[in-house]
Amino acid sequence: MKFTLKDIEDFLVKTGYDFSIKGEVPKSNGSYSLSSSRNKIDHGLYYFTAASIEEADQISNSILLTDASELRGSNNIIITVKYPQLIHYKLALSKESRIKPSIHPTAIIHPNAQIAASAHIGPFCIIEECLIGENVSLLGHITVNNNCEIMANSVIESHSVIGARGMAWIWDESGNRVMQPQIGGVIIEEDCILGTGIAIVRGSLNENTIIGKGTVMAHGTKIGHGCIIGKHVHFANNVSIAGNATIGDRVFLGSGCVVSSNVTIGESCIIGAGAVVHKSIMDTYCTIAGVPAVIIKRNNFESKPKGAPKPYHNKIKKND
Repeated sequence: MKFTLKDIEDFLVKTGYDFSIKGEVPKSNGSYSLSSSRNKIDHGLYYFTAASIEEADQISNSILLTDASELRGSNNIIITVKYPQLIHYKLALSKESRIKPSIHPTAIIHPNAQIAASAHIGPFCIIEECLIGENVSLLGHITVNNNCEIMANSVIESHSVIGARGMAWIWDESGNRVMQPQIGGVIIEEDCILGTGIAIVRGSLNENTIIGKGTVMAHGTKIGHGCIIGKHVHFANNVSIAGNATIGDRVFLGSGCVVSSNVTIGESCIIGAGAVVHKSIMDTYCTIAGVPAVIIKRNNFESKPKGAPKPYHNKIKKND
């Protein structure tokens, strides 16, 4: 993705962000590649916070978005903005290619499936009797079973299964396993992003497994039957949530953590990587870690807790 200085100025003006420009602006309005500080190149477009501005020392002939006051590197253009990381991400999204609505000819679609005209169904998907909302993208090799609903603007990457059968049973008097019927459904609310290799088990009986609005799941996560996942929850890689667990709004779950069945986690908590949570923790705004997991820290989220995304402002409504 390439941007000219004018592209960036026009974007900042259009979106209403205050900014100032320092440094020697080249006469030719050349292009700058959106870049990561881990792979430094000339003519890149980077962001640095005041806390990390020293990382810019080896960058030259580039554009730096920053909230720091001093100049760094050689022959750089410095654009001072309040939220450099946020601006960098939004610039990237402004040029991200959109997936066109379509149903791939290799997809297998149940005749009673309800699929919005604006949805994209990728190759080798299996869509049973379910509801696919506006602008949903299923990118390939995805199975969506009966009684599932995927709401508007959600994206699911390849090799994921929505509405898989759960494994709940008891033993009878003769020692035979008796399975509980798994005939509920799954509801994935608006604006969710699910990575590859994710499995979400449908609810038992008349339950639904619910994934709240704006939730993000990194690759390999498994969600058990009847779980209730709140809004804007963030899952790192390979998280396992057992059946009928409840995860509050804006919880961050670290890589490889496990939440046992029927456990409830209060909103805005952080669960550390590899933690095993086997008892409910109703407290909010705390960090939970260890095996077995316990509260190790109280957070106020004014400063970013390690490993968790930080809101840039306080305008986010509690019910969003």
